[in-house]
Amino acid sequence: MTMRTLACSTLCDAVRALGPEVSVAYPRTGERLGAADLDTASAQFAHRLVEAGVRPGEVVGLLALTGPQVLVGLLGIVRAGAAASMFPTTAGTPEREAERLAPAIDTAGMRHLVVHPDCVGTARALQGLRPALTVVAADSSAATSPSGRLPRVSPEDLAVVQFTSGSTSAPKGVMLPHSTVLAGLRAIATSAEMGRDDVMVTWVPHFHDMGLFGPLAVLFAGGSVHVIPPLEFVRRPGKVLRLLAETGATMMTGPDFSYQRLAAAATPELTAELDLSRWRLAFNGAEPVQAATVDSFSTRMAAAGVAPSTMYPVYGMAEATLAITFPTPGIAPRLVHLDRRRLSDDGLAVEVSSDHPLAKPLVSVGRPVLGMRLRLVDTAGATCGPGQLGEIQISGPAVTTGYYGATAATAEAFDGSWLRTGDLGLQLDGDLFVTGRRKEMIIVNGQNHFPEDAESLTRELPGVHRGRCVAYADTASERLTVAVEIAPGSDPDRVAGHVHRTICERLGTAAVHVHPLRPGWLPRTTSGKWQRGLVRDLLADRP
Repeated sequence: MTMRTLACSTLCDAVRALGPEVSVAYPRTGERLGAADLDTASAQFAHRLVEAGVRPGEVVGLLALTGPQVLVGLLGIVRAGAAASMFPTTAGTPEREAERLAPAIDTAGMRHLVVHPDCVGTARALQGLRPALTVVAADSSAATSPSGRLPRVSPEDLAVVQFTSGSTSAPKGVMLPHSTVLAGLRAIATSAEMGRDDVMVTWVPHFHDMGLFGPLAVLFAGGSVHVIPPLEFVRRPGKVLRLLAETGATMMTGPDFSYQRLAAAATPELTAELDLSRWRLAFNGAEPVQAATVDSFSTRMAAAGVAPSTMYPVYGMAEATLAITFPTPGIAPRLVHLDRRRLSDDGLAVEVSSDHPLAKPLVSVGRPVLGMRLRLVDTAGATCGPGQLGEIQISGPAVTTGYYGATAATAEAFDGSWLRTGDLGLQLDGDLFVTGRRKEMIIVNGQNHFPEDAESLTRELPGVHRGRCVAYADTASERLTVAVEIAPGSDPDRVAGHVHRTICERLGTAAVHVHPLRPGWLPRTTSGKWQRGLVRDLLADRP
């Protein structure tokens, strides 16, 4: 980060300290904001919010599509002395969207909602459910004449309340004060060696922590960002590769499946036209990093000048202001193969050859970022040694202070000063390897199974639509269940039988059930993760 932003104690100070070289562009509309634009527009919007009745310390929701209104709205909210909560936008009806968002509004006690013009239908439906809610238009071009001073903001004041993806009737709002957000941004920028020459292309939704804090870190490090809508990436990944080349991008963010799509789009004809040699970091996080993705990405992108070290597997979560562990930039991803049975049953990392029948490939996600402390704890509460499986716990200045208005949930989340992530992992030579979620471990007849193991075995089988499958525990019948999308033209019964035989043979259990499903059936969260729990609930009554 630049010296000016390093010295800042609040986001309000940091936006005023942005260097003149900083810019954020929106290729779809041709809009662009420079540092002075962000400073002026966010200050004007802050005055509008104060005039609308926003008070210091309250939480203000932001419902916006990709565009300048997002950054202007976020920075305007915090400069008005409030905390911003980024709401997800999906393709549902306004009424359905309102029902989904209302619990978060109740949890945070929101009185104001900043709304993009294209989201007014949802806003009206929300006002029908919560008549006291005041809607403020998120029009970044609407200037106002500032009157009076904006509230004074301290480092301990809340800046962001990030509601975790998948929240339903009891959403949890991750509290991030200004000091916490800035500590997280410093950790990201420093550990990824960001600077003024960096150019990021991002499509990850701004209501996801990767899509919010990743671009902010680049801007505060003095770089520039190009923001495209999520659907543009999903529909035209090849066009995004062209944008990376045209802008001389050095960075991109996304979950594992997005790099699978980029690799598939990188045909020999396309890569022969592109120069992507400036691309140095492809942040791969938000879902488990697949060894096959690392291999296919590196292989397909090499012709365009992409180095093997560009693939950058990382680990983080909203509660850590995004970043927990990063690899050292410039080093190719580290891959190990562990004995699946010893890992699941004994919690021990025993390395085997890649062709071993029980080989479980794991990709390193690096080491703790600047200021982050990490430990692994077993089920008895003891600290794990190298190569021992345990729950990942974290502590540091970038870690949340708790969940908004949820004292019990906050107390449950912490073990003293350590935040329980709920993720399982192990360390080898100081590198962290994440194996999955503790609560999603599948136990059948006393034997432990990682859902990722069943999914990885299923993903590559013929007839599986784009590798889409989800494994979970059917506790009612004590079976390992796999829900798998069947490719068009394939025989569902034949594919299901193949999946059943493969898992029985490779995982050593006969208690396996397969649900064949149509393409596109399996749901994801807003961050792209498969919703195993929702799949289990939806299929509970099926034979």
